[in-house]
Amino acid sequence: VSPLNVWIQSGSYILVAFSEILASITGLEYAFTKAPRNMRSLVMSMLLFTNAVASAIGEAFVSLSTDPLLVWNYGSVAVICGTSGVMFWILVRKLNSEEDRLNNMAEGRFD
Repeated sequence: VSPLNVWIQSGSYILVAFSEILASITGLEYAFTKAPRNMRSLVMSMLLFTNAVASAIGEAFVSLSTDPLLVWNYGSVAVICGTSGVMFWILVRKLNSEEDRLNNMAEGRFD
């Protein structure tokens, strides 16, 4: 039995919950507002598919969660996140200047 109280870990769970709320809501809202009306379900499904891929990648690293391999676990995740963050910034840095044009796009229509 550990002498530590189980509530010690609640802070990290609260922070993860807040980050999930902020990231998920922002991503869903951005995908919904920028997609043409007749493609919204496809765009939303692609966004949720990327979440599924991220979860699968996380599961792939579960085998590294043993004591001597923890440095590799956290190190590889840090490198992947850093690389992804730089690639994301390179790909979307110009979107802020195009925000008005994207918001005023004509709505899609069904023929």
